[in-house]
Amino acid sequence: MKNPTATTKAVLDEIARPKTRSSLFWWLLDHYDAVVHSAEGRRHDWKGLCATFADQGLTDRDGEPATMHTARMTWWRVRKEKVRLDALRAAERAERESRAAANGSRPSRFPKGEYGPPLATTPKTAKPKLPMTLERQAELGLQLSTAEGVVITKVTRVFKLRPDGPDYVFKEDGTIVPSTNLASQLAIRQEMNIDSGRPVNLKTEHVYAKLELRSEYR
Repeated sequence: MKNPTATTKAVLDEIARPKTRSSLFWWLLDHYDAVVHSAEGRRHDWKGLCATFADQGLTDRDGEPATMHTARMTWWRVRKEKVRLDALRAAERAERESRAAANGSRPSRFPKGEYGPPLATTPKTAKPKLPMTLERQAELGLQLSTAEGVVITKVTRVFKLRPDGPDYVFKEDGTIVPSTNLASQLAIRQEMNIDSGRPVNLKTEHVYAKLELRSEYR
């Protein structure tokens, strides 16, 4: 007779990680933050990575070595899934806090879940320090933050629709740094456009509007 605990775990594992996704997909999702951090804003060398994936036994859904195309599309799907999961967790946290407020109780000081890096202790008026790669671009005369109301990159200008709206950072090629869920959605669409040889902001107007930004070509 099978162990009921082991059976339950096997079933739940299959539900959580269906075989409709590849081993490469799950690895990239598990290590998403580390992958993004290691890339430092650069585009991935998919040809070299595919060789490494094959060496490490990371394959596509059919168990075959990933090609440049399948690896790129897998990364795009991973990024979409990350946006979905982050939005789901944010909604769950908001629901817990809403229920706690309705019950007249304060939410736990340390609720369960994932925690980001410690909050910065710098004054609110201080501008965030740009990553090194973006600092270098700024030295070359590019304005890469919407803090002043306009971003000028090599291909586009980006304007704030609301002066007191959130600040965003853009790369030299016109793509946004994925600092929020909406920014990640825009970044995914922009990278798909670039990979397909299309204009970076093709069919992105609705996402820009949600970000309270407007883009136009220089």
